[in-house]
Amino acid sequence: MSENFPKPENKPAKPPAYCKPCLFYGGDFDDSLATANGLWNGVNSELGIAGEVLVPFTIPKGQIWFVSGLFTNNLSNVSVIDPKKANWSISKGVTTGSGGHTIAKGTAPATYTPTGRSGFGLTEYTVLVKIEPLALGPGTYWLTVAPLCTNSADSACTSALYYESDTEDSPPLNHYGPLEPNDMSYFNSASFLDTYAPTWGASGACSGVGCDRFSAGVLGFGL
Repeated sequence: MSENFPKPENKPAKPPAYCKPCLFYGGDFDDSLATANGLWNGVNSELGIAGEVLVPFTIPKGQIWFVSGLFTNNLSNVSVIDPKKANWSISKGVTTGSGGHTIAKGTAPATYTPTGRSGFGLTEYTVLVKIEPLALGPGTYWLTVAPLCTNSADSACTSALYYESDTEDSPPLNHYGPLEPNDMSYFNSASFLDTYAPTWGASGACSGVGCDRFSAGVLGFGL
């Protein structure tokens, strides 16, 4: 009888519309999971809080990626970043207690767009920056994109919260490109007294609840 039923389609993964052209997307935040979580990722000068999540991505052997953009998905209580900029970086060799080698970093104009998802009473936004094309060879790298709210004249900045969304489904929902390495993200924040601390595990920055992978991505093209 089963031969009379249509066979399931093996549709290729489709990246989110904003990841174009897309090389890597870690996957969607899923607030239905008990382990769903987020971790501070941004700069709020009014609150005196700054921190960044370093998210790993892997370029397969034999490939070269020309990276032209980066993004993170963040849960927030405000609909703005002010100025409309974000800090970003790409690093290699990050380990516990060490930021490794920073390949490139900067502060760039950023877009701040709702994804349609939410969690913990917060709305999720994509913070995306475009950068000068950067050629990267095979290996594992870490990216950051941390939104800014440093304009003291903007009332929203006095209470702005930014938490990078995690991705706890296995495999992550709607991930695209090479699978994001599991339990290899780090959190760096003088405000929270964390120096490249693991995000995962009972002693990690998220106290053992989620934060095994995060919702982030890379734009560009590969050869």
